[in-house]
Amino acid sequence: MRQFVFIFLSAILISCTSTDITVTPDSPDPVEINIENADSLWSLRADRANAQAALEVFQQLSESDSTSIQLWAKLSRAYYFCGQYLTESPQVQDSLFLLGYGVSQTVLKQNSEYRNLLFSTGDESMAVRGLDKNSLEALYWGMANYGQWLATKSSLIRMGQRELIWTTLEHIHDLDSTFYNGAYYRYKGALLGRDPETENDTTGIREAFDEAIRISPDYLGNYTLMAQHYCPLAQDKDLFYSLLTKVVTTTPNPDLSYYPENVYEKALAERLMIKAEKENWFNL
Repeated sequence: MRQFVFIFLSAILISCTSTDITVTPDSPDPVEINIENADSLWSLRADRANAQAALEVFQQLSESDSTSIQLWAKLSRAYYFCGQYLTESPQVQDSLFLLGYGVSQTVLKQNSEYRNLLFSTGDESMAVRGLDKNSLEALYWGMANYGQWLATKSSLIRMGQRELIWTTLEHIHDLDSTFYNGAYYRYKGALLGRDPETENDTTGIREAFDEAIRISPDYLGNYTLMAQHYCPLAQDKDLFYSLLTKVVTTTPNPDLSYYPENVYEKALAERLMIKAEKENWFNL
């Protein structure tokens, strides 16, 4: 099964569309399969080739270590990164996000409290509450992958997973309210905007994104997500372009741990502006 996943992953990576990020030519030397090399490649993920290589090494390492929650959380995050930034193909994104969610579930189910709650209640939403801070990375990146996969699905499918997503997000908040650059508030704003029951609460959506920006003003993803999920609902065209212009014109600081994400968010912001014009988001 793992060999099939690796072959499938390789096919996905080959099919990824090009971006305006510089690609490093393939090295003639074989990639060393160890966690130090994987982490080194990951630190250089602003380069597309390094991001793909890091994902492949994390995947191969997971084949020989099925218990390290830190390793599997890194693998889940790498799937998310490649799905979010390295392809615009909906089919490829779906595959990567589902793989990212799947690996997080695989390692979380090794947690005895989570596993016992899941077995006794049959309710994943209840089982999530049994996870402690050691599981935070795996829990978050699994949810991020699953949320992105759900984002393109019908409202019926999304509503069926509503309780699980919200329970997971609230538990992440309880474990660390400022985790990953205001992630709780950033994704709360996005989820409120996607949910038919809350999409009219533009005040609540705005407050969530404002708090994410307050927590991490240098993380450009806070601005692009706000532009995407708040501004069209509020029909605030000026704010939309103000937020995205800030992203596009910002020079990412290479000393920040999320420098690579900021590099890719600039390209994402440009695509959002083009998409808004083509689809007439602001009823021009």
